[in-house]
Amino acid sequence: MKLFLKRLFYFLCIQMIIVVFLIVLYIKRDIYLDFGPYKNYSWKYFSQSLGDLSTKKLLESSVNYNSFIFGSSRVTGLYACYLQKKVNNSKFFLYANWNETIGGIYSKMKLVDSLGYHLDNVFIYMDTDFTFANEGKCNPNDHFLLTDEYRFIYYLDHCRSMLFPPLYGTKLKILFGIKMVGKEFPDWESDLLTNDCNHYCSDSILMTYGKLTFAKKYMHKIDSLKAKGFLYKRTKRDIFKENQISFWEEKTLIKIKRLFEKHNTKYYIIITPLYDYKKFSISDMHLIRQLFEKNVYDFSGVNKFTSNEYNYPDRSHFKPYISKAIADSIIPCYK
Repeated sequence: MKLFLKRLFYFLCIQMIIVVFLIVLYIKRDIYLDFGPYKNYSWKYFSQSLGDLSTKKLLESSVNYNSFIFGSSRVTGLYACYLQKKVNNSKFFLYANWNETIGGIYSKMKLVDSLGYHLDNVFIYMDTDFTFANEGKCNPNDHFLLTDEYRFIYYLDHCRSMLFPPLYGTKLKILFGIKMVGKEFPDWESDLLTNDCNHYCSDSILMTYGKLTFAKKYMHKIDSLKAKGFLYKRTKRDIFKENQISFWEEKTLIKIKRLFEKHNTKYYIIITPLYDYKKFSISDMHLIRQLFEKNVYDFSGVNKFTSNEYNYPDRSHFKPYISKAIADSIIPCYK
């Protein structure tokens, strides 16, 4: 019996040492950038949430922002540094999240307001597939200040997602800081000031932004996706979705409108041009236009952007030049 207890004790001690070692390693590596502050908060691992990283960046920033960009990953093609050239006296911050919902947009706007920022100018991308999904609730992978989750649970969820279970090869490589490439490791650099994704703002970036050039290699890739049926053939007609906006989501839209009124915001609600030609239902679109009136710009359905398959590298996202063209069409003049 004593021998058994002794062996059990040693076994448990070894297990405890391993667990403590992994936790210390996890905190040191800080995959989710929970234990900053850091100079920059950029997307390095697929499991990281853009909204979470952007919230941490905003909380640590000393820039007096007065203009914001909200939406899903599609809005990352709308460069904040470019909008600052278009809009007088503006300091823009890109505040997006993957698969962003209307609840996520409102939670971010509410946080911005509570932090004392002005909402002088706001651009919002609304998607017919994501914006009103899941009852419009804030994505659970977002920052705890947005989801109203307990801070401890938020940290625990991050730790658990990395360490338990299973602790397989990729996770071990991440914990030990082994540099890897591929879809799981985007290694994006975000601009220190504007939070623009995948580039640092510069004159050269602005010079090439919006140029419509398709390299032969890229066109071959798209042709291959078309041949495989991934980029499927579409009937040249608008497709209207079923009603999506719930009672709760309608109330959220009203709250967003009240924030606009509070800040006397100049705002732009942009319905994104998606590959599937789908538009909001007539009822949903009527509600959106009723609330936001002339500030709604609908680029969904069949048009010059959506008709060109080469604009959609993965069927979900569209090329950045489209975002620039949209901005140019609704804000026609430089300052």
